[in-house]
Amino acid sequence: MEIWQSSKSGPLYGLTLDLNIEQSDYIEALTQNAGVRVLVTSANKIGFPEDSGFSIAPGYSTSVGLKFLKISRLKSPYKSNCTDGFHTIYSANGGKAQTRYSVKACQNGCIQTQIASTCNCSAAAYPNPWNNTICPSDDKCVDKVLGDYRDEEFTCDCPQSCVAFDYGVTISQSKWPSARYQATSLTNLKNKGAGFKNADADFQAENLARLEIFLEELNYEDITESPSYSIPTLFGDVGGLAGFYVGVSMCSCAEFFELFIDLLIICMYRFCGSRFRDHTGHKGRTIENFAVGNGICNGSFSANTKRGVSGSNVSIGDMFTAQHPLPPPDYN
Repeated sequence: MEIWQSSKSGPLYGLTLDLNIEQSDYIEALTQNAGVRVLVTSANKIGFPEDSGFSIAPGYSTSVGLKFLKISRLKSPYKSNCTDGFHTIYSANGGKAQTRYSVKACQNGCIQTQIASTCNCSAAAYPNPWNNTICPSDDKCVDKVLGDYRDEEFTCDCPQSCVAFDYGVTISQSKWPSARYQATSLTNLKNKGAGFKNADADFQAENLARLEIFLEELNYEDITESPSYSIPTLFGDVGGLAGFYVGVSMCSCAEFFELFIDLLIICMYRFCGSRFRDHTGHKGRTIENFAVGNGICNGSFSANTKRGVSGSNVSIGDMFTAQHPLPPPDYN
């Protein structure tokens, strides 16, 4: 199969298809909608248009802009618990072909395996790698297995792919052909072959649809799942916190200790009462019965000198404090 490539973006450099849906061949009892089901997917990936495609209607031109997506997920123990992919029943030659893994292919393979083990036949809607007998279309056993899967009576272990490639699509529609272009379109259609010699405007409106597929931009979007808090981040935070505590120097500790002692002394002088003695060498003077309370000091002292003066009692006023020693008495 030839692969067409485009190196530019926009509808002028994309793929344009004029499709004939041939409504005359539809089965009346089975076909409710008229149109074409379209699915755009990456190479080597099994597509399921009935599940993830979109429909285009006759009589309209449908423009589909594509944007390439790459999605990366994390394996266990993270919640996504993705897989690198494994072969499904859609892989040819017993699973040896390199068909890209998808969740839908895995689920369909799980359903076919359940039908084969329960009904001893294989459903016609899914591949039959075991060459089993095809189940009848009205087989009640197959309907029961499908109903059990719909009601989640049994589940299939089909994790997401760790690396997935997909296309985001932007769809728009317009009436086609226009009233002014209809005559030219009919002329071109009749020149296509003998099957279109009798084509008219009604034939165009009921059977022809135009599809335009193109690249919106020449870049892609990369969606990557990453841990919100990784092991290296944990060790980095622990190391930073440890460095903060170890970085407190001994000098800082000594300064905090000194500040604590100063505050303690101030509180003791301010709120606590105490008695003490202060002996000085100024001419044999002694201070006795000195009381400190609430910052106001009251007391008495006796001054003995070498000149024989003794027993003098002095009353100290309210403004006397222990921080200012008394001057020596003058006996001249």
